Amino acid sequence: MSRRFGYGSETDSLFIALVDELATGLFPAAIMAASYCGVASFVAFKAQSPVLWVIAATGTLIGASKCLVKRRHQRALRDRPWDRQRAARWEIVNAAFTFGFALQIGCVAACGFLAADPALPVLVTGLVFGYCSGAVTRTAFRPRIAGIAICIATVPAILASAARGDSTSIAIATVFTVFLCGGLETIRYLYLNTRRQIILRHDMATLAKNDPLTRLLNRLGLREAFRAVLAEAGGNAIAVHCLDLDGFKPVNDQYGHAAGDELLQAIADRLRAVVPAKAAVARVGGDEFVIVQGPILQPDEAAHLAQRIDFAIAEPYLIQGREVRVGTSIGFATAPPGSLELDPLMAAADAALYRAKASKSDATVRRAAKRADSVLPGLHANPVS
Repeated sequence: MSRRFGYGSETDSLFIALVDELATGLFPAAIMAASYCGVASFVAFKAQSPVLWVIAATGTLIGASKCLVKRRHQRALRDRPWDRQRAARWEIVNAAFTFGFALQIGCVAACGFLAADPALPVLVTGLVFGYCSGAVTRTAFRPRIAGIAICIATVPAILASAARGDSTSIAIATVFTVFLCGGLETIRYLYLNTRRQIILRHDMATLAKNDPLTRLLNRLGLREAFRAVLAEAGGNAIAVHCLDLDGFKPVNDQYGHAAGDELLQAIADRLRAVVPAKAAVARVGGDEFVIVQGPILQPDEAAHLAQRIDFAIAEPYLIQGREVRVGTSIGFATAPPGSLELDPLMAAADAALYRAKASKSDATVRRAAKRADSVLPGLHANPVS
């Protein structure tokens, strides 16, 4: 079943997005709980059965509790980001209440078909079909939950109807069985369709925030990642590194743009390998990159990362069968979290980058560095040359 529905290929983001959908449908769930209460109470009254009264009360309580769970789930969605474990816990809670409510519906349906009153089978048929249609449309994005739930609600009615033995009851049992099989197939279709839509939406969002060549963040993605690093840093400092490549243009001019693109991809791979896992890496220009590092726990931590980046990029590259070397100029700025936005930090780091270039005896860059030194005089901005 897992292979048939594609569970094995659910990424964390896809799984979380699908579980989020379980928080929807609060109003239909409330309508279903109220409908169950009315039908189950009527069946219990007609059958004069204390057990049915207990089932009616229990199902009503479970239905109301499921509405409260959905409400709490909706509120919990405001607390982001989520991980897969937290989403899985909500899935389990929703599944438990869904199965419990389906079981109560199945019990009422079976009792209705076994009762002597000819009106009760019609009444419980409407209850079962109403519940199953809602479960199929509102829970199909978690097909295991939806499939098990409609089986729990329907199979007791099928068995009870078939047990009556007359041709009409057998025909009803057959129709229920056919609709159950159709419902399971509809769940599969709706799940796969919802899955495709979420994947497409996620891919479009990823394309909007990532550089297509290097698969690093772009400027838009960097701003979002900066907020995440700030939140992760807590009360610790953060650092922003600005760097651009020395000697990249000659590679483009001598070997062509395809070689230059391959070199940028190789540099992106090295940056991903050398920066901490929680850092954000972005390509913001042709050969310009920005790294947001946090939390900074040691005074020289940012300087050490800048040196590791410098050494890593300076190692030779094999591009189209040729050995290529480039260097980099790096500047970084550190500040307490929450005290600055991304743009001032980047300006300070860029000023330090100009000073790094100035130390390489480029007179034009030296004049630019002099202008840039006045951008943010209060920050800790450092060149790495």
